[in-house]
Amino acid sequence: MTAVAALRSEGGRRHSALTWGAVGLLAQAVFAVGWVVAETWQGPRYSPVTDTISDLQAATAPHVWFPVLCFAIGGLGTFGFAIFGLRPALKGAGSAAAWKIGLSCLALGNSFPLISCQLSAPACSATTQLLSAGGLTDALLSGVALWVLAITPWPLARRVSSLPGWSTLRPILLVAGVVTPALYGLLALALFVGVWEGVAERVLVAFCQLWVCLLAANLVRVSRRAS
Repeated sequence: MTAVAALRSEGGRRHSALTWGAVGLLAQAVFAVGWVVAETWQGPRYSPVTDTISDLQAATAPHVWFPVLCFAIGGLGTFGFAIFGLRPALKGAGSAAAWKIGLSCLALGNSFPLISCQLSAPACSATTQLLSAGGLTDALLSGVALWVLAITPWPLARRVSSLPGWSTLRPILLVAGVVTPALYGLLALALFVGVWEGVAERVLVAFCQLWVCLLAANLVRVSRRAS
């Protein structure tokens, strides 16, 4: 009976890992839909080239509930994947990285309090946004969360190098560990200069989502192979 119970327990862990890996992939898709689709109804004054994703969450944005809901689902789903799927799968080797991914994405998924206005609105400015509770909260949370996500792949690459089924991700994570901090620096420069900040932010977010997707896909692959 002890052996049977052990087998059932192992099977349960594999099923849980498989489920959370799928949740992680779905969460990235929902998060991306939130900013890609919402851009289509912002009106002629809004431009993905110059306006950031955060502006989609402004109180004056049309159908603001849609990106808010998508970001919340994406953040919660990624948190669940990182803490309940990735962390156990890495057997303690990547616990710190899993918490960084989970908490950072949870912060990025938060839209409250809402930003007071969109920069594309005639009476709105960057100063107006930052002087509001929503604008200041968004700037702090998104700035810190994106930076943590940008620097996480490099140390994670060293952690997974000795784990069966995960070592193949090491080169990808090493590349991400160089590219994402560089993109973060590019975003900071774009925001300072005031040129193409929308594009810079979207490229950074897309790259961060890409390497998180690869982690989730690998968790699904490892779990299915073990089964």
